[in-house]
Amino acid sequence: MVVDDRGQESQRPLPAAPAERHLPAAPAERHLPAAPDERHLPSALFPDRAENGLSSLLGPDSLHTSFQRIIDLQTGAIVGYEAVVGGPADSSFADPAALASAARAMGMTPDLDAARWNGALAAAAREDKPREVPLFIAVDPDSLTDLPDLHDQDAGGAVLQFDETALIRRPAHLMRVVAEVRRLGWAIAVDHVGVRPESLALLPLLEPDVVKLDRTLLATRPNRFTARVVNAVAAQVERTGAIVMAEGITDEASALAARAMGARVGEGPLYGSTTSLSGDSPVGSPLEFGTARARGATPLSTPYNLAAGGLDVRRASKRLLIEISKNLESMATDSRQTALMMGAFQHIRHFTALTGRRWELMAQNAALVGALAENMGTEPAPKIRGAGLPASDSLREEWDVVVLSPHFSAVLAARDLGDGGPDMDRRFDYVLSHDPTLTIECARSLVARLPPERSGS
Repeated sequence: MVVDDRGQESQRPLPAAPAERHLPAAPAERHLPAAPDERHLPSALFPDRAENGLSSLLGPDSLHTSFQRIIDLQTGAIVGYEAVVGGPADSSFADPAALASAARAMGMTPDLDAARWNGALAAAAREDKPREVPLFIAVDPDSLTDLPDLHDQDAGGAVLQFDETALIRRPAHLMRVVAEVRRLGWAIAVDHVGVRPESLALLPLLEPDVVKLDRTLLATRPNRFTARVVNAVAAQVERTGAIVMAEGITDEASALAARAMGARVGEGPLYGSTTSLSGDSPVGSPLEFGTARARGATPLSTPYNLAAGGLDVRRASKRLLIEISKNLESMATDSRQTALMMGAFQHIRHFTALTGRRWELMAQNAALVGALAENMGTEPAPKIRGAGLPASDSLREEWDVVVLSPHFSAVLAARDLGDGGPDMDRRFDYVLSHDPTLTIECARSLVARLPPERSGS
């Protein structure tokens, strides 16, 4: 794929992998981990996939696991691996990307995820992979339907890799998966950052340990969109300490370009892959994920409860809050495709036709626009994600507006005091904050209430 200045995608063939180049020598001594216990063996993460349908379709022993080397771009040392699965060597599915595309078209992504996960963990248990060397394993969050089974998993240094577009499809589910993964101490990577502009706004919701720059950024001449990606990723790294990885590095020139974009580590044809984890000798310093991993996900609270606990609470009429809300809306519009905008309106009658038109205008460019209220439908206006609020949800007492972009953040969180009389004179206790951490927490609390995206959206 290549990406034009508007972030549009087009397909291009993947480069063929060159012959493996000489790797750094191993140190004189290397402490191996203790013999793995049975929890390191192929896991129950995919319990109903004991008979893999994809393998059955392609033939016995048709799926083969290999490992792309992840290289420190400063030292050239191996600092990790990414597990990939390809099909029969003499078929069109030998390329992992082609196999993944075919599995997605046939509805067999969970089968491919199971093969990738179990094959990677089996190799890690069978061979002498040091536990501190991370093993990246891509999993579609839609494949993880039995989250309680995660408690039985010891992935031995696994980094779960998610495509950021899953947050658009099923935001509540993905954030629940990430919260569970973090409780187990695993790290999170977000893949294909730089393909869709939406990913730049959604990064803060997941707090990834690793941000993976898509290969198209290296294959395309730098443009304004490239600059937007570099700036947004730099802001995320500065705030959380995340590690930037570049994929698709084909030569020394693209490695230099990756470093210029802020990448610390990289993978691609220049560094090759291996079928045996014990065949290489990682010599780099272990990647540290502690900074971002220490943060947990926000429980299902409300923006007012999150904001009022530590900030000054003011009191104002609806008339003032409407003007504050409009100002925040203009900030989201100016941020274009890198903004996330969420609002809670108490009841659908407060989401007026005029409000709907303003929010529809924002939705034309923003990454994600959502509106929540009692009796709200799933699409209250074109391109706006809607969610109805049940009677038991205390969010029905609030009027909230959240704007989140890489370089601007704000939350207006207001609680209705229950006044009668003219609507514009109704009073609210409110908090207005531009603190990025608080804004992210408030955004999570609202996004977690959105239903799955409709098919074909």
